[in-house]
Amino acid sequence: MLGVSPGTIDNLRIAGELPSVKLLARRLFDVADLRRFIDARKGVSQ
Repeated sequence: MLGVSPGTIDNLRIAGELPSVKLLARRLFDVADLRRFIDARKGVSQ
């Protein structure tokens, strides 16, 4: 959905920019959080 590497996702998570939940051995991200993340960065690189 974001089109970035797993390492970038992990860096965003560690920095607190992308919330997640750990369920057993899996790290889960809420689709609404991903959309908010994308919306907040629209136009930043333009």
